[in-house]
Amino acid sequence: MAVKIKRTSFQRLLNAMKKVTSEVNDHEILRRLETLMVTSKEDLNQAVVRSLLENPLDFDPKSVPEPYAQYVRHFVYMVKRNKKMGLDVNFDSSAIDSKKDKKKLTAPKKSVPAKKQTPARKRA
Repeated sequence: MAVKIKRTSFQRLLNAMKKVTSEVNDHEILRRLETLMVTSKEDLNQAVVRSLLENPLDFDPKSVPEPYAQYVRHFVYMVKRNKKMGLDVNFDSSAIDSKKDKKKLTAPKKSVPAKKQTPARKRA
């Protein structure tokens, strides 16, 4: 029985890259990273991915192991390109945190006031 490895850090990086993808070249690189994610036996370091998403412009791609460094460099390039174009380059790094923290961050549901019922019409 094969054990499925959770790759949350990979998934966070993929989702961030999907947000800034705008060219055909970007789609091809994203596809290759997805293939690498499926074939990889381990996940990326969560702290490294968190710092990448929090501040991609000041991130050093050399801190990532070599098969992944080229994808991180392309991600930083995409962020810079989108920033020059005036597009949003902010990413939610809190999604890496545990599910308990996510539940605390969600806003409580507001109660909806009951609708007034109109009285039934009397038939003549």
